[in-house]
Amino acid sequence: MNAKMKVLSLALVGMFGYVGGAIAACPTGPTTAEGGAWTAKFVSGGSSSMSIATPGLDGSECKLRVSLGNNGLAQAQVMDDTPANEPHYRAQFLFDAGALTGANGASQAVIFAANAPAVYGGLLQLVKVNFSGSGGGSTTAGKRIIIRTACAGGAGSLCGSAPITLPNQTGVNRIEFDLVVGATGALRFWVTDGAASGGTDASPTGTITVTGGNAGWTGVDKAYMGLSTPTAAFRSGNADTNAFFDRFDSRRQTFIGG
Repeated sequence: MNAKMKVLSLALVGMFGYVGGAIAACPTGPTTAEGGAWTAKFVSGGSSSMSIATPGLDGSECKLRVSLGNNGLAQAQVMDDTPANEPHYRAQFLFDAGALTGANGASQAVIFAANAPAVYGGLLQLVKVNFSGSGGGSTTAGKRIIIRTACAGGAGSLCGSAPITLPNQTGVNRIEFDLVVGATGALRFWVTDGAASGGTDASPTGTITVTGGNAGWTGVDKAYMGLSTPTAAFRSGNADTNAFFDRFDSRRQTFIGG
């Protein structure tokens, strides 16, 4: 097993990227330079912001708080460069969209991306997860995610899931995926209430057929978590509104679960 974990609640990153302890203090920021676990952070676009907040989403001390300003290029993301062109990549994180509105179906923003080392087929992102409204929701209903993955035979080199309703509309959700890169390629995903089990390896929430394979992208080289590239509808309803992330974990092989 090769386990690589980034946990925002702790300032110390040990052999596996995580050192437990109930007395751990929050770092001043998410990056290693600030005492956190992430390689870098990117905050831009009007009033976009990022900070460490307490308590965490899963019994941890801290969580990542992000919001986007009313700007089409806005971003508030952290980056992990631990992956090294990984042909098999598993990742999980907790996402709390409780304050966001899902009232507009065109309201979308990227919440996670796993990038290849270079552009292939006009595309850099091997996996992209978008927050999406439903068109009839509010701050208590209508919030979904859409998962997309690179595939050589898809329109624009993309294949994707149908919109997935977040099990917990007002609190924490656990999102996990298992990506295999190769001549065939495969993507499985799990989306559960954050308070529930993450399921089992044999029972994903869904799968995405990687039409034409994804070997040209070779593997995952960087991961980004937070909010970015908001649509006009997202900015209209969710500008300067907080979303929260926690418990990011990435691995080569083993199922992560709850």
